[in-house]
Amino acid sequence: VERLENYKKHVAMKSDSQFKDAKWQFLGPTNISGRVTDVAVETPRGKTYTMYAATASGGVWKTENDGTTWRPVFEHAASTSIGEVTIAPSNPKIVWVGTGEANVFRSSMAGAGIYKSEDAGETWTHMGLTGTHTIPRIQIHPTDPNIVYVAASGHEWTHNKERGVYKTIDGGKSWEKILYINEQTGAIDLVMDPTDPNVLYASTWQRIRKRWNDPRNEKGYSGSGVYKTID
Repeated sequence: VERLENYKKHVAMKSDSQFKDAKWQFLGPTNISGRVTDVAVETPRGKTYTMYAATASGGVWKTENDGTTWRPVFEHAASTSIGEVTIAPSNPKIVWVGTGEANVFRSSMAGAGIYKSEDAGETWTHMGLTGTHTIPRIQIHPTDPNIVYVAASGHEWTHNKERGVYKTIDGGKSWEKILYINEQTGAIDLVMDPTDPNVLYASTWQRIRKRWNDPRNEKGYSGSGVYKTID
């Protein structure tokens, strides 16, 4: 919540700045590429593929011509570190973005929850889950776009209760945590059975990064594993 309030202050400061109309010109370099954390492809295909690419620190990019050209569609938010981008199978105009790269590199940045677009990425609405910090996977019901599942892997450095799997049945207006292990264990991946949307598999990862080493299994850790639901 504090991060969202700070972003509102940032937006207000930009609108009041004497430099608000200044234009920037890209000078290079031209051979540097950042990490791409996820790609979503619109189906069925039209004349060309429409795709979205989520990046670790540069927001979300969109192409409507098979990748010949790209344009940024998610570049101004409380966090532009992206863990996941997903298109609703039943409506390609509905796109979800989970902020916070879940790869937990030392250069990873925290997210600020989950966002939804209903106009193919032109505008975005924050839909909550702010405290999750990292969102590695979003699954959308194949015929009802209001039913969405979110895997949240949690804070990189500290314990937090906002880990696990969340579900909404009203398009993100409200969320229910449907899988929770403990304050150190988050959901790192989530898969829906393509033949039965009531069947999902979630993998969990117990991890906390310390100043002196990467996350690793430690004595007493028992949270990592695979879970299945059939309902």
